[in-house]
Amino acid sequence: MTLNPNDPRVKKTRRGLQEAFVRLILKQGYDSISIQDIASEAQAARVTFYRHYRDKEELLTDCLNTLYEGLAEKTQRLSPQSLLEGRSPLSALYEHIEEQENLYHILFSSRGTQTVIERMRHHLALNALDALRTTGRAPQGGIPLDIVAYHTASAQLGLAMWWLEHGKPYPAAYMARVSLWLTLSGLLETMGAADMTLPPPPFPA
Repeated sequence: MTLNPNDPRVKKTRRGLQEAFVRLILKQGYDSISIQDIASEAQAARVTFYRHYRDKEELLTDCLNTLYEGLAEKTQRLSPQSLLEGRSPLSALYEHIEEQENLYHILFSSRGTQTVIERMRHHLALNALDALRTTGRAPQGGIPLDIVAYHTASAQLGLAMWWLEHGKPYPAAYMARVSLWLTLSGLLETMGAADMTLPPPPFPA
C-alpha cells in the first residue's frame, strides 16, 4: 500500500522515526545503528519502519531533504524589505544551522550526504546568480556568471561547515555578515567594480 506523505499520521510517524534516528547517530554513530535500534528508539514496531522506509539510508536521505527544504523555505520568505534591513540568504543559512544544529552535524560528517550538500550549494548558487544579474554587469574576462555563482556558493557553504565543525566560535549573525563581506569584496573586482570598497563588519563585542 502506498502511503500518502501528506497524511498527518504518516508525517507524525516519519517525524518520530527521523528524530529517533538523529538521536542514535549522535549517540553511537551511523554505522552501528540497526533498523531494530531505530524502531525501539522511536517506540514503534519494526514493521512500522518498513512501511515508511526501505532502509536506514533512505531514512537518512529523508532527514536531510527535510533539512534542505527548511533552508529553502527560509530563504524564499526573504523580501526586498528584509534584504534592506540586513537579512540575507546567508543570515537565513546561519540561523537555520543554529536551529537544526544536530542535523547539520550529521549532514557535514555522514557518508551518503553529498546529494543534499550539492542541493544546498545549488540553492546558494541560484541566490548568488540572481544577485549578480541584478547588477547589470558582466564578469571581467568573459567569465560565465554560473562559474562565479558556483564558486561563491562553494566558499559560503565551506565557511559555514568550518564554523559548525569548530564549535561555532563566533556568533551566527557575525558569521553571516563576514561571509557576505568576503563574497562581495571578491565579486566587486570580478565584476569590474574594484573602485567600490566595503568596510568589514565590526568584530562582535
